[in-house]
Amino acid sequence: MEAMVFSTPKCSWCNKVTQILENSKIEVTKVDVAESVENFEKMQNYAGKDIRSVPQVVIDNKFIGGYTEVERFLNRIK
Repeated sequence: MEAMVFSTPKCSWCNKVTQILENSKIEVTKVDVAESVENFEKMQNYAGKDIRSVPQVVIDNKFIGGYTEVERFLNRIK
């Protein structure tokens, strides 16, 4: 499985969700939404136009959500 974590550099929850994904043997690519408008718009294309918070996680091209939703997702696939 592959995950895209939409994040910002100082987001502690982004680092935590990245760690639990990596611990579950999921390859993670972090996308910094503060870096460019394109990255922020890419996040909104997955998560919805009203979403402005991070982390937002996509696994295998399917939007999962934030930290809590990722935790639930990982518990279901174990």
